[in-house]
Amino acid sequence: MAASERYRLAPEESRAVVYSTVYRVLGTPVVAALGLVNTAVIVRETGSAVFGLVSLIATVTLLLPFADLGIGATVLSASAMLHGPNRDPGAPEVIRRAYRVLGAIAAGFVVLALVVMAFDGWGFLLGMSSGAADRWAITVAASVFALTIPAGLGVRILIGIDRNPLATLVLMSCPVFALLVTLLLSALDVDGIWYAVSSLGGLLCGLTLGTVLALRASGLGWSAFARVSPTSSRSRLLEGSGWLFVVAVGMPIGLQAGRLLLAHRSDPAELSEYALMAQIYGVCWSVLSTAGLAYWPVFVRRRSAVTETVRMWRRLTVVFAGYAVVVATGLALLGPGVTSILSGRQIVVSVPLASAFGALLVVQALYLPANVLLTRPDEARWQALWTVVMAAVCLGVGGVAAGPIGAFGVVTASVLGILVAQVIPCLLWVPRLVRRRPLGDV
Repeated sequence: MAASERYRLAPEESRAVVYSTVYRVLGTPVVAALGLVNTAVIVRETGSAVFGLVSLIATVTLLLPFADLGIGATVLSASAMLHGPNRDPGAPEVIRRAYRVLGAIAAGFVVLALVVMAFDGWGFLLGMSSGAADRWAITVAASVFALTIPAGLGVRILIGIDRNPLATLVLMSCPVFALLVTLLLSALDVDGIWYAVSSLGGLLCGLTLGTVLALRASGLGWSAFARVSPTSSRSRLLEGSGWLFVVAVGMPIGLQAGRLLLAHRSDPAELSEYALMAQIYGVCWSVLSTAGLAYWPVFVRRRSAVTETVRMWRRLTVVFAGYAVVVATGLALLGPGVTSILSGRQIVVSVPLASAFGALLVVQALYLPANVLLTRPDEARWQALWTVVMAAVCLGVGGVAAGPIGAFGVVTASVLGILVAQVIPCLLWVPRLVRRRPLGDV
């Protein structure tokens, strides 16, 4: 195969990148409409004060994406090597061990949630309470979240085997399931705090569907849950994932810990404004993240193509940033009006807060291509070190700003942290890091 052909996207890779993005773009209005209808129902059922707490619990997957210890990223890379000329015969063993380890972690989370419930400690951990029903509702929500940890591997496998369009459809099904759960809760006339189960329940349903599809499409089937060979290397599962785990711990501190800071240092109104605007922001970010994750296996298979990899990273950075600037402008102009309509004028988001979320989208877009490119252990270590700096900046500045400035302050802190500790270092050092890769690296 000629070098130039080797470095181009294969037909299946092109389809994965293009179709998944197209599906996400075309489906975003539908998904957004379902999600916003779901939000509108919940706001009306809970009221503006309780909605902030419900949103905080429902978005626990954003605050704790590191619950898989970085193993999800290892599974994505292993799945990219299940088939093709560079097939790795040890890849299925990595996936089997991952399911066993994450299954144990999920069980541990359920036990921990039951312990917190026994001591009635949710109010202390979250910084606020809505009443006696919290201990039961939040425990159920935490248990559902625990089950999503191993269930999330299905989407990783789909992305790794270039079935990203199918992974996109799976993720887009989650808001459908969530709305069905919300309508069921509404019909049962439950206390407002029980709506915290809605989004997590929808997520679990979608991820379970994704697991079934992934195991069929990959050819693994039930063998993914078979006994792990005693001769298989345990180190493969955690190779580089320890540093990716650090990245996964640091990212939500920079991007999502604002919810906790507001819960502890501000008032429910600020938390509700943040939560509602963050949901609209999340719809816009989903398009970028879908396209970005599609390039993860592409970069994994081309680790020895140094020049082309750097060129591809630069192109992606420019394209993603351009998209983000356009969308950020729309968030600033339309965000306040949309949030007012959705909440029945119970929650009104300011223009500065909507603009801050737009700026957050831009800096995240600038960092995303490097995030899916730098996945080798030494590169993951480099990412991890800068992520720790980013988290420290976001948490320090956000903690100071949360009280006097509120939601605008914590979002601005996230923008500052990501810009200083991730975007600028990546723009300066990514080419150098890629050129350090050993010859023949795969």
